[in-house]
Amino acid sequence: MRTIDLPDIDRTAFVAKYGPWAVIAGASEGTGAAYAEHLAAMGINLVLISRRLEKLEALGKRLADAHGIEYRCLTADLRADGAGTRMVEATSDLDVGLYVSNAGTDGAGNSFLASPVQRSQDLLKMNAVTVIDATHGFGNRFQARGRGGIVIMSSGAGLGGQPWLAMYSATKAFEINFVESLWAEFDGNGIDIIAIAAPTMDTPSLRIACEGTGFDISNAYDPVQVTHVSLAKLGKQSLVIFPDGPDEEKIPQIEADRQTRLMALSEWAKSYTSGATA
Repeated sequence: MRTIDLPDIDRTAFVAKYGPWAVIAGASEGTGAAYAEHLAAMGINLVLISRRLEKLEALGKRLADAHGIEYRCLTADLRADGAGTRMVEATSDLDVGLYVSNAGTDGAGNSFLASPVQRSQDLLKMNAVTVIDATHGFGNRFQARGRGGIVIMSSGAGLGGQPWLAMYSATKAFEINFVESLWAEFDGNGIDIIAIAAPTMDTPSLRIACEGTGFDISNAYDPVQVTHVSLAKLGKQSLVIFPDGPDEEKIPQIEADRQTRLMALSEWAKSYTSGATA
């Protein structure tokens, strides 16, 4: 398994800005559970969301016992119409300061034409419509409270086209561009947002997807380390790209070039928005 340097997180400052409650969509296992572990260890209460209530309850109870946090479990199909709005409404009584969008995986080797079109539409709903609705709802709440954070788990597949992952690649590209745009729009209003171009990670879903394929996951990343870096970078940059794949040596430059381009476009946009706010 690959290892990476882990930057420090100022826990006191993190909790002050992104606590006391965090919402994690896609929290039952793997990367979502790793986010929950980090946040609970900081003392942040959790709203855990997925389709599998039993797994959510087990995770929430374990973290409550270990760290003394409160938790709430919500079942939701993030492919369903209105899923993002329902998440926002179901937490209206909580002082939420952080939203983590962690759903949207897809197994490799899916032919666009051979797959039912509903499958593609479901990915579009989960990785675009639900993300839009939840980001809009929580974003307005964060703006009203003067602080908050949004973490969108995208994928390295969103950095360019990927055959046999056409819809996944396309919807993850949407997430990256959506977040980069909002990162500039949110500047100055207290909302931090970041997209994570996630690498191949050793998660239960990946193991299931690769079973019997011969795909080597021995060089995959540890989701605990990926999520640590993601939380540490929130509020510091718009996009995190983990070296992975055939062009991984170029990744640091790609990340820097995207940030430079975004900063230039942000300055250009100010010339015609006349100080318009998010």
